[in-house]
Amino acid sequence: MTKEFDILSTRNVMFCLYGSVGASVDGVRVGLGTEMERRLAVPLLRAKGRPVSYLELSDWMGDRGPEDVGEYVADFRAGLAELGLRNALTSRDRVCRLKIDPTQVDAHRLTSRVAEAEHLDDQVAATRLREALVLCAGEPLAGLTGCRIDGYRHVLREERRRAELALVRVDFRLGHVVHHIPKLVRLFGERPEDTEVVTLTMYAFASAGRRVEALAVYRRSCERLIELGMKVPQRMAELVPQLESHS
Repeated sequence: MTKEFDILSTRNVMFCLYGSVGASVDGVRVGLGTEMERRLAVPLLRAKGRPVSYLELSDWMGDRGPEDVGEYVADFRAGLAELGLRNALTSRDRVCRLKIDPTQVDAHRLTSRVAEAEHLDDQVAATRLREALVLCAGEPLAGLTGCRIDGYRHVLREERRRAELALVRVDFRLGHVVHHIPKLVRLFGERPEDTEVVTLTMYAFASAGRRVEALAVYRRSCERLIELGMKVPQRMAELVPQLESHS
């Protein structure tokens, strides 16, 4: 575990799965040791306090067998102690548990903000979603590879996409539409068959008076849906006459 923790005296800790796997203390980013220690951290942080066996941990660590895990567990525990989390990691009978509040992990905080957004005042929901998305910038699990890592990276990307769309929906209700156009264009480009994104993008362009671009989004999406053997949703189609009458 790195010695950069030695200079820290504060204990407001957030663990980060977006960007390089690490932690932040009062907003200051710090490392979580060697590559193997970061690999070990991923399944433990993902588990939300549930037990994780040495066998499963070794799957995440690539070419290390279960018999090698104990050494890295000890190093990781020492690093957590330097963060003020001395008793957070327990290990017994080759099973580990990381006992921290899930809201201390950026990915879990993001998921909880999405779940609560529909039940909060829109202004409060928008603020919380923005704060969570700021925490979750960057490529998930950056610098790590492997089947388990790559699979979880996909999950984390999808969670961030869900959060971005949740924020767009809330902001639309608040009347904040146009400034989301660049984000919606990016999301549409990634997945033109996503009919919710298409509809939101069309609305945003129309609200900005950019009806030709709204129609272009619709046509590109229809092409993609036909390629996939899918139907065009009625809500999307109903926008077209309004756009064509003003274009």
